[in-house]
Amino acid sequence: MKNALKMHQKHLDLSEILDNARQFQNQPCVYYLIDDNDEVTYVGQTKNLYSQLITHRFSGKEFVRYNFFPCEEIDLDRLEQEAISKFRPVHNKPPTAQSTSGYLSKPLICLKHNITPVAFDYLREAFGLESSRSFGNTKYYKPEDVESWLRRFKGLVIRGRHVLQVRPDYLAVGVSTRTKQIQLYRKR
Repeated sequence: MKNALKMHQKHLDLSEILDNARQFQNQPCVYYLIDDNDEVTYVGQTKNLYSQLITHRFSGKEFVRYNFFPCEEIDLDRLEQEAISKFRPVHNKPPTAQSTSGYLSKPLICLKHNITPVAFDYLREAFGLESSRSFGNTKYYKPEDVESWLRRFKGLVIRGRHVLQVRPDYLAVGVSTRTKQIQLYRKR
């Protein structure tokens, strides 16, 4: 089976999309919409390429050809994000650090509470912050869980460094005197 389907006309009409996409049964894939300048204008993931292409055509996204690459369902989010990072398509919006339905993401927590991402990961493990939901590779936390988590370690960190582990490497968290950020200290 072909991994990519290329159409070399000025614009695809609906019947061409339907005829060509129908041959690919429901399978997880990452796909690229390409304009007449050979620019990737959109990257997406789907389990049904046929219906997704129809949706894009009716939504007004202009493309003259498309490529797709079948993959395992578990890899869809990762591969889509890698392709978006690589091509920076005009119709894909860059991810932003924001709260989703009242939940907080790691970037938002780090920004709001002045914690470096590396320190966040170690503190999350050491002080037991569990995500409440996830979307793709992003984990979201309940605000009340985050506040409780912060109270557990912040008093220790503000008074100096708090040791997380001694062996095999020394790991501690503390507030940087220069940046005033909660960060990780490591000695090997």
